[in-house]
Amino acid sequence: MYASEQAFRVGWVAAGVFAVSGLVAACDPEENPTPTPDAGQQNPDSGTRPDSGTTDSGTPDAGNTPDAGNDEDAGTEPDAGTEEDAGTTPTLPLAVDGSWIPSGYMGDGSSGGVTYSGTDCTSRAGTGLGACHRFTWTPGGEGWAGVFWQYPEGNWGDRDGFAVPAGATSVSFYAWGTEGGEVVSFMAGMNAADGFEVPLRDVALTTAPTRYTIDISSIQYGLVVGGFGWSAGGRTTPLVFFIDDIHWH
Repeated sequence: MYASEQAFRVGWVAAGVFAVSGLVAACDPEENPTPTPDAGQQNPDSGTRPDSGTTDSGTPDAGNTPDAGNDEDAGTEPDAGTEEDAGTTPTLPLAVDGSWIPSGYMGDGSSGGVTYSGTDCTSRAGTGLGACHRFTWTPGGEGWAGVFWQYPEGNWGDRDGFAVPAGATSVSFYAWGTEGGEVVSFMAGMNAADGFEVPLRDVALTTAPTRYTIDISSIQYGLVVGGFGWSAGGRTTPLVFFIDDIHWH
């Protein structure tokens, strides 16, 4: 566990956030014991082979310029075409999924107590930006759990965050539970890394997708590590809930 994650956990628990009830996730706990951290996000280097297309046909020097045909020397950028390298400027509204990744597992989640699916929703809520997430938390020794959407993946503050366009005043999302009455807290920003963390505490979910909004109108932000997150505690039985249409606007 990173030192900054430990600092987050101590601060969060001290604030009393996890007097709440637990939270959850996963479409298929047995089949998906760990999250799919890159769901909905391109892997900048996937499928890139620096010298693909270069062959040694057995005629070492026949008319060949020493490096002719090599991607590396032909001006081809290995990561060309990804959002980060293509010069695409993000705009508002900004989907959390595709910019940040739900990779920051905390509490029981850091030891496999939280499972996740980004595909197990029978229907979408709101505008359907990003992915629809199902989390299952099985309470364990920590007594609480949570997940941060991080940029880049696994970042607890040792690297720069995502450059969010100026002007966002809210972070909105839809959430609902499988039984109703599940208590979960949500937040925007990771205090230890971003210098702010705006919570929406102790939300009692219903079984119907319901829109919630975190007010960030008074926050000065820049490169944001923790684009969104949730936490829950105080349960002894598994908690299953959904989050959809998470976006900054």
